[in-house]
Amino acid sequence: MKIGKYFWVLFLIPWLWHGLGSVAHACPACWAGYGKGDERFNKPLADLRIIYEKDGRDALPYIKKALTTSTDPLVLRRAAGYIVELNDTDSIPLFEDMLSMLVKRVAFSSFGLETYDFKGRLAVAHALVKFGPTKLGDKIWKRYDRLDLKRKSEVPYILNALQDPKLTERLLEILNREEDHQLMMGALDVLAVGGSVQALPALRSKVVEWSDRTTGTGTNPNPDAPVIYYAPLRINAEKAISAIEERSK
Repeated sequence: MKIGKYFWVLFLIPWLWHGLGSVAHACPACWAGYGKGDERFNKPLADLRIIYEKDGRDALPYIKKALTTSTDPLVLRRAAGYIVELNDTDSIPLFEDMLSMLVKRVAFSSFGLETYDFKGRLAVAHALVKFGPTKLGDKIWKRYDRLDLKRKSEVPYILNALQDPKLTERLLEILNREEDHQLMMGALDVLAVGGSVQALPALRSKVVEWSDRTTGTGTNPNPDAPVIYYAPLRINAEKAISAIEERSK
């Protein structure tokens, strides 16, 4: 009897394995796209291209709907890019409203560098500035102090994408505040890619200042404030200096 029971178990294992495998492979197939690259696994992205190529400017309502309803950064970047290609200046307020989610008290969005929503906002910021200079950076910075740390972490990258004329000044202010280690690291990362030569004296001074420090809580008087690690900050400041010097040659 025992042998008979074991026989049926052994018989069922391959069948169950095959059945479960079929289910696992069915889901991706349901969502599979078409075309090349990212479109192979992203039907909304592929659909967006097909409709744009077919209808051109008449596709704007569909493109705008994709921009405002999708949570996929690839779709958002493509939709924003198509709006720029069509030179639809009527969409500028829409772009600005999407980016203003960063500073609104009530926003149906997630925040932080690890989120898809941030990647979408970054794509919109890169698209918005192609219409010309914008003062949105001033609006965002004016409300910077009211933001939580996750929202603040996005600000340097968004300002850089918007080509904010006061970018260097504002990034150095973040460093001087010593509010949070990750905020300072983000400011240094953005200085490396978008900072001007005006940042060099301050960064060199920071390198000297941080050389004799290990950890601390910066200017935050709260004894439970996040610890700031000055060694990696110094290394990143040196990298930012080298990057800025290289760009200025």
